[in-house]
Amino acid sequence: MKRIYVTYLFIALLIASCGKSAKEQQLENVKKELELAKNQLTLKEKEEREKVKQLELAQKEEEHQQKWNVGKKKKVTQLNDLLQEASTALSTAELERTQINEFQIGRSSATKEYELRNQRKKINDLASYIKKIKNTIAELEYQKTFEFQSSPESVMNHIFEAAKKEDISNFKYLCDPYSENDSDVNYICYAEILLEQGKKELIANFSNGRIIGESKIENDRAEIEFAYGPNSDRLEKANLIKRNEKWYLMSF
Repeated sequence: MKRIYVTYLFIALLIASCGKSAKEQQLENVKKELELAKNQLTLKEKEEREKVKQLELAQKEEEHQQKWNVGKKKKVTQLNDLLQEASTALSTAELERTQINEFQIGRSSATKEYELRNQRKKINDLASYIKKIKNTIAELEYQKTFEFQSSPESVMNHIFEAAKKEDISNFKYLCDPYSENDSDVNYICYAEILLEQGKKELIANFSNGRIIGESKIENDRAEIEFAYGPNSDRLEKANLIKRNEKWYLMSF
């Protein structure tokens, strides 16, 4: 019995030492090659998908840039129209100052000085207005976006907070970059070129603003109802649009 056990053990060790057959080894090699080919194909498909994705992003960015350029030209045209009107008004005001400064029978020196003082203020205001328009035109060359533009609610809340701080320097970047927004929105976006009284009214209207209820968001469009006015007792709806993953004002 012991001899038989030893014989079987010897045979088992002999089989184990012989290893796999040539056919089995060949089959295993084929499996490895197939697995390697499969992995390479998967990697290639992944690279192709990434290339397509990058191409689509590049095309989208190029389209955005083209539309932004068109929008910039529209804004420049609008501002140049304002610039022309302001320049004409300035020329008229300077002519009026010359006429006021001329001798008039029966007019006291105090009255003349009062009229000249008012006219100088008008001229200075117009000159300042023209300078602001020119600066705004120059700044249109720059594209600037902010983290708060990641949601339409954040855009509106920024307007309220900025008005409260009396810092409206970023408002010019909140209009639709393709310049498809309505003229009411320009009141916000061109806030920096407003005369002092206009700025005070804008700040008073939006510094106590707040969003009312839930925003309506569908794809790249959003509608937000908000309260505004010095006493926050007036209601309005703002429509926003998403351009290149950022939200902008479209209409009120």
